[in-house]
Amino acid sequence: MRLTRNSLADSAKLAPRSTPPLPDISLIGAPVAIIGKSSEILRVNREFSALTGFSDSECHGMTVFRILKIAQPGKGTSRGKSALTLKSGPEAHVSYSISPIPDTEFSALTLISKTDATMLQSELEAKQKELEKREKYIECFREGVLMMITDLDRSETELKIALRNLQETQVQLVQSSKMTALGELSASLVHEISQPLTVIRGLTYGMLRAMNDSGEYHDKIRLIADASARMEKIVKHLRTFSRSEPPVLSPVDVNSIVKDAFLILNDHLLSHSIETLLDLTPVPLALGNPNRLEQVVINLVTNARDAMTGGGMLTISTKEETRDGRPFIRLTIKDSGCGIPEEIIGKVFDPFFTTKETGKGTGLGLSISLGIVREHRGDIRIESVKGFGSSFHVLIPALSAG
Repeated sequence: MRLTRNSLADSAKLAPRSTPPLPDISLIGAPVAIIGKSSEILRVNREFSALTGFSDSECHGMTVFRILKIAQPGKGTSRGKSALTLKSGPEAHVSYSISPIPDTEFSALTLISKTDATMLQSELEAKQKELEKREKYIECFREGVLMMITDLDRSETELKIALRNLQETQVQLVQSSKMTALGELSASLVHEISQPLTVIRGLTYGMLRAMNDSGEYHDKIRLIADASARMEKIVKHLRTFSRSEPPVLSPVDVNSIVKDAFLILNDHLLSHSIETLLDLTPVPLALGNPNRLEQVVINLVTNARDAMTGGGMLTISTKEETRDGRPFIRLTIKDSGCGIPEEIIGKVFDPFFTTKETGKGTGLGLSISLGIVREHRGDIRIESVKGFGSSFHVLIPALSAG
C-alpha cells in the first residue's frame, strides 16, 4: 500500500490521544508539588513531604488551599508569602510560587522555606550592626593611640569584606536554586520528546519499506529516519544522565564516558564556533560512577566554552601514566581561551567564586567537579597562561591501583 500525505493525516486524526503523564519531580531539591486544573495536588516530591509532614498519598487530591492560606490563583505565574499547614499542627511561614508547566495542563507549586534566608538575613544584620559600632568607636577615639586606630581600621576593612561576601553569597544561592530547579524540571520533560520521535521514526521507516529504493523521495526520507534515530539516542542518554542514583562505583571506561558526554555537547560547541579534537588513547578501567564522571566532563567543557567567547579550539585527551608507582588515568581538557589570571588561579575551585557577570554563572561548576573527582580518590590540576588558554588535568586511579 502506498502512503500519501492525506492518508497519514487521517491516521493521525484517528489515533487516540494518550493522557500526558505527570512530570517527574523526584530530582528537584526544593519542595515541589504538581497541581491539576482544579487546583488539586496530583504529586509531591520527598522534600515537599518532609516540609509539610504529608505523604504523597495523603496530599493526592488535596487542594492547594488546604496547604496554603491563599486566594484562588489566576492564570500565569503567581508568587507570594503564606502560612503553611503542617501535619504536626502548628503553621510555618513560607514563600511560594505557582507556575504553569510548559506544554502541559499542569502547574508546579514550589515552596521556599524561610529558615535559611532568615538565618542569613540575621547574620547580615548582625554584621551590619557590628560594623556600625566599629565605625562609631573609631570616630570617638580617633585621637587615641595609633596602634588602636590601626587595629580598628583593619577590623573595619575585614567586616566590610565579610559583609560584601555574605551579600554576594545570598545572590548566588538564589541564582543557584533557580538554575537547579529549572534544569531538573527540564530533565523530567525528556520523555515527552521521545514520544513524537518514536512516531516520526516509525512512520519514516514504514514509508521506506513501501517505497522503491530509487524513488524520488527515498533518500530524503532516509535522512529523516537517520536523524530521528540519532535524536532518540541523545534523548535516551539525557534520561540516563539526569536519573538520580546513589554514588555506586563500578568499573568504567573513561573514554566511553567522554564520548557519551559529547552526544550532548558536540552540536552546542559547534554553534559557538568551537572546533573539537578528541585524542582518546586506550586506557585501563577506573573504579567510578559514570554519571558523576560525565558531569565532571560536561562542567569542565562548559567552563572551557565560556572562556572562548569568540570561538576556538578544544582538545580532550586521555592517557595512562604512573604516579608514585601506581597507574593513573589522566583526562585533559585544553582550551584556547583567555586563560586564568595568576592571582585568582588558586580560587577557581572555591564555591560560588566566579568571574562571570551576575546571572551568567553560579560559581559551583568547578567546585562540584573537584568534589566528584575527590570522591573517586583523584584530583584536578590546572595549567594556564593568561591570553593563551587553560588546561584542566583530571587524575583518577586506574582500577588496578587498588
